[in-house]
Amino acid sequence: MVPISRIALASIAAFCAAQMAVAADMVGLYRLSPGDTVEVAVASVPDWPRRAVVQMDGTIALPEVGVISVVGLTSAELQTRMATILPTKIFHIRLSDGGEQTVIIKPDDVTAIVADYRPVYVTGDVLTPGQQAYRPMMTVRQAVAVAGGYSLLRSRTSQAGPDPVDLRRDYESLWGEYTKAYFHGARIRAELANKDSFDTQVPQGSPLPDSIGAAIAQAEGQALKIALGDYQQEQRFLDKAEKDAAAEVAVLAKRQEVETEGVKADEQDLARVTKLYEAGNLTNNRLADVRRALLLSSSGALQTSVELMRTRHQQEDYARQREHGDNQRTIGLLTELKETDASLVELTAKLHAASQKLQPSGASAHPLPIAGETIQAQVIIVRKVGAEWRKLPVDEDAAVAPGDTVEVKFASELESSAIQ
Repeated sequence: MVPISRIALASIAAFCAAQMAVAADMVGLYRLSPGDTVEVAVASVPDWPRRAVVQMDGTIALPEVGVISVVGLTSAELQTRMATILPTKIFHIRLSDGGEQTVIIKPDDVTAIVADYRPVYVTGDVLTPGQQAYRPMMTVRQAVAVAGGYSLLRSRTSQAGPDPVDLRRDYESLWGEYTKAYFHGARIRAELANKDSFDTQVPQGSPLPDSIGAAIAQAEGQALKIALGDYQQEQRFLDKAEKDAAAEVAVLAKRQEVETEGVKADEQDLARVTKLYEAGNLTNNRLADVRRALLLSSSGALQTSVELMRTRHQQEDYARQREHGDNQRTIGLLTELKETDASLVELTAKLHAASQKLQPSGASAHPLPIAGETIQAQVIIVRKVGAEWRKLPVDEDAAVAPGDTVEVKFASELESSAIQ
């Protein structure tokens, strides 16, 4: 008969193993892979439990049991398989008097759990990248904390750098240049859209006093109103000139119509007088007067036609001037905007470098803001799903699975936009 103390110890061990199994099951439907360690306990056999590592071929080897395939099993399926196989085996225990006793294993006596999972790996912008032991319900935040926290300078911790005061001065100076270029670009975009205002909110994360950003935005706002005022005044002048020319064209066209009718009437009168003259019924003076009248009316009609053509040409010239002015203005603003955007990209890169230089050697906090925005940690989990490896963008509260590789990189939205 088995001593009571051994049975109690075995029961306690089985209870603890069951509790560990519950914790392990919280991982979810995790399936065993090579590198995991399983623990099998039998309540009625005191010298158990046994631990075994899942081999590359997906099997474990247990004394008195043999080789068992477990790869791809969940924790529950592992429990079921062990509870099925072990009762078919014969176990012997040594008694206190030196004898042996055969033990019959019942399925309820068997407990099988995942004792140790494959490690996870943390790489990128952390202080101490490398391998970590996996714990059930581990999150990205916890894995990064174990890795020493975030750091952009882990490769430069032993290097002596310039005076932090000078670095801070350069950093804030770059922010001043960036703020000027930022509001200048906003003003150009507003001018291109013929808007008299733009967003004067200071770029997010700026270390400069709000008064400086407000002053820069106010200056650009005044420049915008002046530029729009000049443009609108020029447009009003050309619009009025074009309308006046159109009105003059209408008057001249009406006069041309009247004068054309007059010329036709004079031509008919000349034809009638000529017939009378040839018949001897009119004098030469009367014929000369009619001819002079026709010449005058024809000259007036011709002059009106020339004036009408000149006015129409002037009307078209005003339209061309307005279109040409619009095109030249748009080209100039687009060129200026392109140069401003290029300057913003360059300043973003300089701010990024200055931000990294100002980070403490073992920083666990996020880096200083760059390019108008606070840098955020971008986390990607590299995980094997089925037969393929996948990269999964996650946040800091995402759960980590055994065998995952956690990649950490700092980036800002503007930097991502520039890359795109």
